[in-house]
Amino acid sequence: MGAGSSRFVDIASSFCVSRGKCPLPDIDLKLAGESGRKTTLVSLEHLNVNVPEWNSENDCFWFKAMGLVPDSRAQGVCDNVQSAGGSLQGLVWANAGLQQIHMPIGEPPPMDSQKPPGVVGLAYADIMGLRATLRGAGVNFSVVPLKDHMSNLPGVGPVALQCTSPTGVKIYAHGIRAESWLTPRGWLDCEAARKQKLGLPSEEASQCMGMPYIRLQCPAGSSPGLARFYRHVFATESEFRKGSEGEECWVPIGAGQWLVYQEVAGEVPYDGYHIAIYVNSFVNAYRAAKALGLVWNNPRFPNLTYDSEEDAIRHHEFRILKLVDPQSSEVLCEVEHEIRALSHGGFCAKAWLEQESADSKI
Repeated sequence: MGAGSSRFVDIASSFCVSRGKCPLPDIDLKLAGESGRKTTLVSLEHLNVNVPEWNSENDCFWFKAMGLVPDSRAQGVCDNVQSAGGSLQGLVWANAGLQQIHMPIGEPPPMDSQKPPGVVGLAYADIMGLRATLRGAGVNFSVVPLKDHMSNLPGVGPVALQCTSPTGVKIYAHGIRAESWLTPRGWLDCEAARKQKLGLPSEEASQCMGMPYIRLQCPAGSSPGLARFYRHVFATESEFRKGSEGEECWVPIGAGQWLVYQEVAGEVPYDGYHIAIYVNSFVNAYRAAKALGLVWNNPRFPNLTYDSEEDAIRHHEFRILKLVDPQSSEVLCEVEHEIRALSHGGFCAKAWLEQESADSKI
């Protein structure tokens, strides 16, 4: 879900964002580079899935059972979209550490209910506590074999259990060693993160510590083209891995997150869900996407259009719908990407930008 709300703190004034002046802010990803990651993708910030209504079942699953917490900024965003003529009827943001699940309410069919064809990975410091909470909330879950394909993630234990939301979002829960938040520079002790002024607004801390990955299905044979797409638009080098069903393309984000594409036979459904990613080199990414004809205005958000570079800079974001192979121009799949500059008011590590800006002046 895009921002466009006066409730967000607009930090653009702290950084020259006008064309022809100093560039939009970037963040130091040295730790990602030291671990072998070549990426300009900073943070996989949220998954957006529409829900038909916000009922007790959804509320119980996301907040009581899974331990995410509400983010009050959602109402301001909802108000802005509605005032611009959007079809949004309501909006819930659920914070998972420094990442989120966005759930717009009441969109017209066939966009009323969405679920990505794949899995969302969530991390917890207390897996046994999560199991007890799930049982107490009446949520069915199952244990995943230790040799699952998402078992070798740095700082994250093997998949401990899987469950599914009331609207069909499949979740893998992983254990982590201590209470840490997943930041663009990797896992960071929660108390240390708070001292560094990292965080998202909520009345209480979430039991979920972060979202280390999202796995999405993609058509067979599309992994090489997807890797070329992320290299061309975002100067990011993907990895190829052999999965349980075939080739996989692993796109590195920051020091500790992945966007994984799993090849499958047959058609891969797309129902309009989207992901939001913060990036370094925002203007370069916009220009590369624009040159390929990929910049897209989502009609659900009439207050957010990105027809020019100035528009994208003003909104601190742009969107892509079609993922294409830049070598052949073949459309590989559709996955809406909301691409955000670090000057976007929702960035969880604004304090790091301010510190790096201050350090550069010394």
